[in-house]
Amino acid sequence: MSERLNVAVIGDFDDTYAPHLATNAAISHSAEALGLPVTVTWLATESLQTNLGPATLADVLWCAPGSPYRSVAGALAALRFGREHAVPTLGTCGGCQHIILEYARNVLGFSDAQHAEYDPYASRLFISELT
Repeated sequence: MSERLNVAVIGDFDDTYAPHLATNAAISHSAEALGLPVTVTWLATESLQTNLGPATLADVLWCAPGSPYRSVAGALAALRFGREHAVPTLGTCGGCQHIILEYARNVLGFSDAQHAEYDPYASRLFISELT
């Protein structure tokens, strides 16, 4: 395989947060094992509120651990784009929780679906705070 894979990681990268470093390492390790050149771009959630452009160029979306994100709206917008355009998407830890939240709001029709990390007293909690 000679084609380059573009992976967009949805999340607010922190180089002191071990799961973010592990995400980069996992992508690099997998790409090396497959012999596939890869470009990894972290997309800050705040920027995704107003500009989905970088997400639209990705071959794959990975919603990173490390929530709560700076912008839940930005993260959900990118995830919705991925779902609606059949972009393969993976979510680890908080990333998976946000995939569930996006689906609850935009497919199941629970527009007030909430995550306890953002609003622990919401009337419709789809994700409880995890310990």
